[in-house]
Amino acid sequence: MQEVVIPFHIVIGARAPQGYPLRATCGGRSAEETMPPPVLVKPPAESATELGEWLLPAPIRRLLIETAREAAEHGARMQLRLEVAAPELALLPWEWLALSNGEQQWQPAIRDDYPLVRISPRALRPLPPRRVAGPLRMLIAVARGYEAVADALGEALIEPVRAGQLVVDRLRDATADEIVAELAAESRHILHVIGAFEQPPRQAPRLRLGRAVSAGELAELLVSLDELRLLTVAGAPPEACAMFAAALHEADGRAVAALPDLSAAAQARWSAACYQALAAGEPVDIAMTMGRAALANAQEPWGAPQLYLAPAGEQLFRPGEPPIAPAPPEAVRPLRQTTTASRPRFAPTGTSVGAPTKRLQDLTRQLRLQPQLVALIIASLVLILLVSQVLNVPGSNAVPTPVTTPTPPLLLDPIRIPVPTLFPTPAP
Repeated sequence: MQEVVIPFHIVIGARAPQGYPLRATCGGRSAEETMPPPVLVKPPAESATELGEWLLPAPIRRLLIETAREAAEHGARMQLRLEVAAPELALLPWEWLALSNGEQQWQPAIRDDYPLVRISPRALRPLPPRRVAGPLRMLIAVARGYEAVADALGEALIEPVRAGQLVVDRLRDATADEIVAELAAESRHILHVIGAFEQPPRQAPRLRLGRAVSAGELAELLVSLDELRLLTVAGAPPEACAMFAAALHEADGRAVAALPDLSAAAQARWSAACYQALAAGEPVDIAMTMGRAALANAQEPWGAPQLYLAPAGEQLFRPGEPPIAPAPPEAVRPLRQTTTASRPRFAPTGTSVGAPTKRLQDLTRQLRLQPQLVALIIASLVLILLVSQVLNVPGSNAVPTPVTTPTPPLLLDPIRIPVPTLFPTPAP
């Protein structure tokens, strides 16, 4: 397995009056050309040469040949990265492209030294490769009505399962919520979803899993699954399947494989080759190429599968490498903790009418923090003192009860005056 990857980046720009601008970059060099508006009048398999001439005109082809020779000299491999900025051209089957030289044809999508992937500038950054000590764990989620496809897929994966490379589980009549619950209960590395796609007018395509789910909704459901690295979506119609896969890759960031409108036998053949290569540690672009090559050998539509990948995200798994163990407790430096004053435990008072209970200490603190209440209490004491002096006239039988408490320090009169209590003792 070659680790050094040299990307050959081809961008199809938005349409201009002269046509669609093409720009290829590789190793600090670039080549530009203008592509006329492409029109396919034949089936994709019969239009391979036309697709190659449109995407790889002479200037770009020369740059590709030069960089390919340099890559071979350094023991590296190429990777064709296709970025389509014109939405009307994104649905063209670029994976079928070929260049002819007499009777020979150069078809990069089925060559492991020129794998073809699709990228998007709006996609998230790729996740790091996942270390896997044991077999890869895979979940096949089948919507209602697609059990036959899942049966064929399960039979095709018997050999890698027996060899201990894969652990495959199947979820029948799957809904979006059931898929997330199953993945949360037991982590998986690969999710293969089989269902029907629908595309309402002027809306994004949706995948019917019990209910119609958009690519953004599915990405939100899968966002917390750390071990998941590859999402495969399969179904018909092919245009909706490809658009859903592209939108899912942009929203989620993980590698997404699209199998648009493949028969049960073709889907099983591609899956056996691709997933077995991933279990052996191959990058996902090479595994996709091996899946296409298996379809080509069986005279199946090998150009139908598409791979949406973030730049430098081709290595999904590292089999045979145990996950990085967490550091032991003694090796973890404890965080500095700040001491905070302990809060008192509040005792609620009883209520009789169902009003919220009040806290005694809270009320006490409020009383202490309000000087207006203190002044009101002092003024009340002064008023009681003056009233008691007025009522204590000559001839009255009322004898005030002396109070031994000291004079309040805030009284203006420095003479010691007896202050009655709030509840005076009646005279004998």
